[in-house]
Formats: sequence, C-alpha cells, structure tokens
Amino acid sequence: MARERLVSALAAEPPRLDLAALAIATLDRPELDAPACLHVLDVLACRVQVETERLKERGEALAPLRALRHVLSDIEGFRGNEDDYHAPDNSFLDQVLERKLGLPITLSVVYLEVARRAGIPLYGVPFPGHFLVAHDAGDHKLVMDPFHDGDILTEHGCEELLKRVAPQLKFDRAMLAPAPVELIAYRMLSNLRRVYLGREDRERGLAVVDLLLLLAPDHPGELRTRAALLANLGAYRAALRDVERCLELSPEAPDRERLELTARELRERASLLN
Repeated sequence: MARERLVSALAAEPPRLDLAALAIATLDRPELDAPACLHVLDVLACRVQVETERLKERGEALAPLRALRHVLSDIEGFRGNEDDYHAPDNSFLDQVLERKLGLPITLSVVYLEVARRAGIPLYGVPFPGHFLVAHDAGDHKLVMDPFHDGDILTEHGCEELLKRVAPQLKFDRAMLAPAPVELIAYRMLSNLRRVYLGREDRERGLAVVDLLLLLAPDHPGELRTRAALLANLGAYRAALRDVERCLELSPEAPDRERLELTARELRERASLLN
C-alpha cells in the first residue's frame, strides 16, 4: 500500500508532498485516514489566510510568513520533539499533525503544505542535518526553522546552525537550494531507516529500504543494506540479487572481494533451500 501511494503521489503534476508523506506514514498505520489529515492542513491554511489579512491591515512586514509562524507555532504549538527525537512517530505526518511534535523535516512538511494551501511561496531546504524551509524575498532568502518555533534565520543564523548540527562542514549558500519532493521523501525515509535499524527492527527497516530503492533503484548503499536485511531474514536469493547488482554497478568497488565472498555464501545458502 505504501509503495503504490508513494508512486501515485510522485507521479502527480506537480508531485504531491502531502500525499507522499502520508504514503510513508502508512508503513506504520495502513488504515490511517488520509482525507482527515488533508482536512487538518486545509483548516490550518484557512486560519493562516485570516491571520495574514489581519497582519496586513496592521502594516506588518512579511505578514504571510509571520502569520504562518504565529498559527503553527504560537497558537497550535508545533515544535521539535527534543525529548524523544528518535521516536518513529516523529517521521509520520499523521502523528505529527495529531501530537504536534516531530523532526525538522516532518514539521517542515507541515509548514510547506499549509503555506501551499494559503498561497505563500515556500520551499524545502535540505540543510545538512536539519531540514529547513525558505522564502525568496527579492534578492535574499528568508529561512525558517520549524523545529525551533518557526524562527526566521539570517544567513549568519544558518552558519551558526550548521556549526551545531554538522560542524565538520563549511557553510555554503548552495546548502539553501530548494529540495524537490522526491528528495524530501528520500530524506524522510532515510531518517526512518536509521531509527528502525538502530532498534534492530529488521522487518520495518526492510520495508523502508524497499521504498528508498524505489526512489533510487541503483543506490549502492541501499542495495547493500537491503541485501544484509534480506539475508538476515533468510531470503537468500533476493539478497543475492542485490549483491550481484552491486557488483555489476561498481566493478571497482573497494569492497569488491567482500561482495564476491558474500555472493558465494548466499549462493550456497540458497542452494540448500532446494
């Protein structure tokens, strides 16, 4: 079900971020009420539009962004789940809408989808280690951090954030480039994969990696990860196919010898199943 819904969301014109995020959420709750979630986003957007008009009447600069932040952060209380950052529910849009807690990227999805419905130009920013949203205001960008109460960041603020979340990197304005829906979905799934594999939940981890490979069919790292999960679950033939694909894609891979050894072991194990 998640796979079909994700394919449909990404095939839309333009691709639907809200539906893609809900497709990912069906990994945990196949029965989730998607129309109810979309209705919540619609209602929030209507409230943002009303607040925007109120702020415009008062002559507020950046009225749409301030209205978005006021409704979602000040009134509704959407915020980052710093107490239980790695909880799976932080990655599921339906749960984020219900609990008003989430990761930077799922909270960004809420901001993006409410803004889209309210007619506010906003786009996702795949900032290293901490997803953000941004608005082009003439010759400069206004960056918002949904995880931290929708704070508006200057370029210097983005540099300081990078020092905290990825100190090994040097800030570059290219880090603030827009992220397409496919990339946002991939990053949401990558977060979820880390959570499940960190908990040694191999079956759920495998379902997530399957979707990652739907988005990036020849990703060598994801193929290796899926091969290891499949082998652990006893699906030796399927694991062998992924290992052989890795060898085909990267004939000069540094770990080629290990991959070839793994392939031989998987063939032997598969032959015992006959």
